Amino acid sequence: KIAAFWIQQMGVDGFRLDAIPYIVEEGSCLMGCAGTHAFLAEWAAYLHGIAPEAWTVGEAWGNLDAVMPYYPDQLTSYFGFEIADSIVQAVRRGSSGGMLSGYLRLQDTLPQYRYSPFLSNHDGTRVMTLLHGDTARMREAATLLLTLPGVPFVYYGEEIGMLGSKPDPMLRTPMQWAPRPGYGFTTSSPWEPAQSDSMTTTVAAQDRDPGSLLNLYRRLIHLRRDNDALVAGILIPLTGGGDQVIGYLRKASGRSVVLVVGNLGDMPVTDVSLQAQAGALRPGTPSTRDLLGSTRSRMRIEQVPSGSLAIHLSETVAPHQILVLEVKN
Repeated sequence: KIAAFWIQQMGVDGFRLDAIPYIVEEGSCLMGCAGTHAFLAEWAAYLHGIAPEAWTVGEAWGNLDAVMPYYPDQLTSYFGFEIADSIVQAVRRGSSGGMLSGYLRLQDTLPQYRYSPFLSNHDGTRVMTLLHGDTARMREAATLLLTLPGVPFVYYGEEIGMLGSKPDPMLRTPMQWAPRPGYGFTTSSPWEPAQSDSMTTTVAAQDRDPGSLLNLYRRLIHLRRDNDALVAGILIPLTGGGDQVIGYLRKASGRSVVLVVGNLGDMPVTDVSLQAQAGALRPGTPSTRDLLGSTRSRMRIEQVPSGSLAIHLSETVAPHQILVLEVKN
């Protein structure tokens, strides 16, 4: 009845379910019990009976093994906790090692619309706090999240870089819309005090600044919506370039290809060379277009004796810069 009310009378598109392993407890079984799976399967069938396009996402902590008992008939999508941690940790330590492994496991197992990466949620320290207020690293994390596969989620406030750490109520303070009493969130008294940056880190301060974190999120979200490779393209990891370099392709059917190259470190990287699997691109000198700015990148692709490809960029990638390039190959 609750689902029908929100779908049929309120017009929502779907539901986010918290802590799905704990819906039903049976004797000594407290997590992932048979009754939980039976309930979710029955609920999903009912929901799709009244709204075939309804979309659901649920919270099952852990890696891919923790998700699979709920797949394929219980929810549409599942939060990717493993891949959320991989992005934040790579940005924090300035090293790309292992960042894509969770994404590749998910890609090999589930369709892209069946898993949902994120950077933080209502239970974990906010990313800007983890990054000690480093906006450049925050921009890196946002760009990686929104150029990798899956159906990404943005926890409110991350798009402006709000601070927040435990206890839980301080992770869930009012959205900082404007620097005034109530923070633009309410005309009454908020149930929790806001963060120390509540009068400076606001939507109002970032809205009209084209270089703000908020407007980067907007650009990335629109870019993702409009680019076939970023919407549904397969993820092809690139190797080489050094530990501080992250590189990957997103490749859709047809000729839609996006190359992402990031410098996670504190020193510039010049003349980046990366390796790709055979057939990922065609050898030659394709034209590129910077999807986030006006960088002019010269790119050369060579076949190497092993059969793989070498991708050369004649460009200096600044510390904490991420290039998002459309490749005409």
